[in-house]
Amino acid sequence: MLGPIRSLLFVPGTRSDRFEKAMNAGADAVTFDLEDSVEPSQKERARSAIAEFLRAENTSPALRLVRFNSLDTEYGQTDLAFFQDVQGFDGVLLPKVETPGILEMVSRALAGRPGGPVPLLPLLESPAAILRAAHIASADAHVAALLFGAEDLTARLAVPRTIEGEELVVARGQIVLAAAAVGAEPLDAVFTNLDDLALLRRDSERARAVGFRGKMAIHPKQVPLINEVFTPSQAEIDRARRIIEAFEVAQAAGEGVTRMGDQMVELPVVDRARRTVALAARYGAS
Repeated sequence: MLGPIRSLLFVPGTRSDRFEKAMNAGADAVTFDLEDSVEPSQKERARSAIAEFLRAENTSPALRLVRFNSLDTEYGQTDLAFFQDVQGFDGVLLPKVETPGILEMVSRALAGRPGGPVPLLPLLESPAAILRAAHIASADAHVAALLFGAEDLTARLAVPRTIEGEELVVARGQIVLAAAAVGAEPLDAVFTNLDDLALLRRDSERARAVGFRGKMAIHPKQVPLINEVFTPSQAEIDRARRIIEAFEVAQAAGEGVTRMGDQMVELPVVDRARRTVALAARYGAS
């Protein structure tokens, strides 16, 4: 519904002076935040600032998303009512989702808007949410992506978040599988150390290795590295093309399997290679 998203950058809804910079940071999606980064006394001002920016002409290719407050709060209910009459955003990020019902309620409330149903991006950040990931992904709503809230999850588990990520293996796997089952994009958690890009790379590469297609960012300087990690490398693209070519030669000879070097090449391997080439093309990689 929204296409692949490598990087999703947050910008506080109260910082209208940063909106344009965020949109031009190179992120595939920008989320205008009404939740964690906005004090309760500033919620109304943030809604108005975001709506005003969304009404303006958009020249950036980045998707424009809005993060509501939790729908279990009065702030979230006000967000939902307010943005029913606002145009110019491509999807809604919903925090602290633990049941499919929240998504279905939001989808119904936003039904009838120009352009069709609004894509929803639930943020899974509690033990209950992780255990119900497949049910949430299968909600009767347009679930475009599943987002992983590692900071909140590790807080609930009372364990530190580490760069090795052993404490996140099960949760990451649950989200990736649930997203793949419904064709949604799995997006990994933010990395809160703003200055250590080497550690950000390690965290991003680990997330990609288990199946995430992108990662959330909390500062523009994180975006280029995240985009790099989640874009197929030239070596990956070249290998994928060789696999496809070898398989097509085998098919022309009436064979359904072949060998390339020390690797057996059959249809699942070729399907993965074709996805790599298609993703590279989506991002303009050669």
